[in-house]
Amino acid sequence: MPGTLRRKHRQELTLRRSFMEVMQAKLSTSLFRRPSDQHSPKSPENRRRDPCAEHRFKALPPAHRSSATSYTSTHSIRNLPPELLAYIFVLGCEDDPMLPLSVSHVCSFWRALALSTPVLWRRVVLGSHYSMWEETMYRARGCTLDIEFKPQNHRGPLAFYEVQRYMHLVMPHITRWRSLSIVFSEYQPYLWNSALSECCTKSNYTQVPGLEELCLVYRHNDDTKEFCLFSGFAPKLRRVTLDGIRLTWLPSLFQNLTYLDYTHHGKSNGYHAIQEIGNVLRVSSRLIELRVLFPNQGHITRPQNTQTSLPFGSLYLPWLRALHLRVETRRIPEELVLLASMFTTPRLSELLLIDTVGQRLAFRHIDAFWSAYTIPFSLRTLHLQNGWYTEDSVVFLSRVENLRWLVLRRGCSDVVHWLNPDIQRSPERK
Repeated sequence: MPGTLRRKHRQELTLRRSFMEVMQAKLSTSLFRRPSDQHSPKSPENRRRDPCAEHRFKALPPAHRSSATSYTSTHSIRNLPPELLAYIFVLGCEDDPMLPLSVSHVCSFWRALALSTPVLWRRVVLGSHYSMWEETMYRARGCTLDIEFKPQNHRGPLAFYEVQRYMHLVMPHITRWRSLSIVFSEYQPYLWNSALSECCTKSNYTQVPGLEELCLVYRHNDDTKEFCLFSGFAPKLRRVTLDGIRLTWLPSLFQNLTYLDYTHHGKSNGYHAIQEIGNVLRVSSRLIELRVLFPNQGHITRPQNTQTSLPFGSLYLPWLRALHLRVETRRIPEELVLLASMFTTPRLSELLLIDTVGQRLAFRHIDAFWSAYTIPFSLRTLHLQNGWYTEDSVVFLSRVENLRWLVLRRGCSDVVHWLNPDIQRSPERK
């Protein structure tokens, strides 16, 4: 070894004061541990009871392990049975689709629990992370899937091929679909063609035996094409929400519906619109809740031969209990007045007349609506919101027999009137 690297004098070992204080603190905590620390999270006995503890404390750096030993109790969530903990995770997925991924990165026990719970991975939200959702469907195993395509956070308008690419990812699993929800908020031509083209193929491979809920919303759609979905086979379908799309209303698809939120597509109006909606409701006559809206389609002109006063017969809905009639224009659409005159609803208990814009002034020709609509004997609760509210209407409705509750909304507050003649009560404000 060269002479320049040799030590000429041996250096004595000196311990600094800070080092001595650290060593004394460590020795005091290990040698003079209190009896209450016997069941600390770091003890082997507690580690066997809590599968997460070993992974957590191994991950701590040495400088923090001494402070971690001062904890004498574990978090209450670790005392829950695995089945209950998994159910909490499943409920959380309804608000946050990324929750399964977050949960699986907490500790080894939570990861094992998440991977052994297929229902936790059933929700697939398309629009980003293509490979991640492919892995999610794999982890769901044989569980049914909830497919959602709501590209609100997309950087720009979706191209035709992008929509097809995302739908191509989930189409091989179409027989496992429990729900399908597609919502487009920005205009692009032929979006429904790109999203539903494979669903319209007539084949046994496009049938959806497990589909229970369908939501298709695209208000800016300008395509007049009528879509026939799922080879006409969806026996479990119960809930449908439509806005801006025209579907072939087959009994094999829609005869078992109990909930329908129908916003007219606007490609027809007047006589033709009523005829189309009439066919829809005659097929889906088992509805329990119905919501109807005729949107503001100012660019559509009424044909000269359109007739809105012809008799159409009645629409018999024997199981309907809740009816929502919504208006977003300055006046009540003629189609809505005519449709209301056709209803026969012997079990209707709640009627909601909704003003979606929240305007303060009353609608035009509101008297024509009450002249055309026959209030059923079974009605118990009636809601009037903003544009539906007039003093004459309130006086008229307060005399309706068997009506118990009249809820009036003007602005943001509701005034509830109890109309039971046997009980005298003042109006309540919400």
